[in-house]
Amino acid sequence: MSSNNPTADISTAQQRFLRVFATNDLAGIGDCYTEDAQMLVANMDAICGRAAIQAVFKFTAVRGHTLEFQTQELDVAGETAIELGRYLRRRGDGSLFDRGKYMVVWKRAAGEWKIHRDMFSTRVLKAAAPMPA
Repeated sequence: MSSNNPTADISTAQQRFLRVFATNDLAGIGDCYTEDAQMLVANMDAICGRAAIQAVFKFTAVRGHTLEFQTQELDVAGETAIELGRYLRRRGDGSLFDRGKYMVVWKRAAGEWKIHRDMFSTRVLKAAAPMPA
């Protein structure tokens, strides 16, 4: 659903992605991307197309893991928007294990904002060492 406020619509699309990610809804995750989307991950070839991106989440998503996005900049130009931000990824118990930066190119397709290009850099955090007894 689209309104006359692209910033609000993109925020709604982003919240939907976070909900389906948290429940490991692979079809729902895939639906957040355009058909010809690309995911650009460090040290890997581009992952091209909705089905390929959905397959990546099949192997990396864990039920109960959550993401938090912190948008730092959103530049909307007609049917396209560029978002820059930071993210946090948490385990089901709430402990932080990954954080990084991201850039998403959003594209309005059939009246809905979808992720068209998805690029991020991650900094997986090491588990804290147990305290000596």
